Amino acid sequence: MIGDLETIYTELLQMKEELQAKLFEYTSFRSPAEHVSMNEVQTATLLYHIKEELQDVSLAIAKIEQGTYGICEATGDVIPLEQMSILPTARTVDDFLYHKQYEKKAFTPYPHESDDSHFEAFHM
Repeated sequence: MIGDLETIYTELLQMKEELQAKLFEYTSFRSPAEHVSMNEVQTATLLYHIKEELQDVSLAIAKIEQGTYGICEATGDVIPLEQMSILPTARTVDDFLYHKQYEKKAFTPYPHESDDSHFEAFHM
């Protein structure tokens, strides 16, 4: 494996271990007091997200081991490792669209201060 891919692989293995530990913790060692503080819906939601993330991580690890990591499942195009290092569980090029939309919405402070700057910013 090349350097960047090896780093991603190591990171994914660590993520898998951490997710498995969290899953084990939430399913095995909950005291009655903890069950009261976290209701069943919250616990079920949390477990669902942990399992979902664990599945994504396991799939990414398997793809690295099979030599298919970084290939878009929708188009078959190669996704650059620079992008994969940002989102190691990405499966398609579309997985990166949210990241780009979020960057476009970054807060830019209004250039000059005044008592009405908040009003001006919303009514331009």
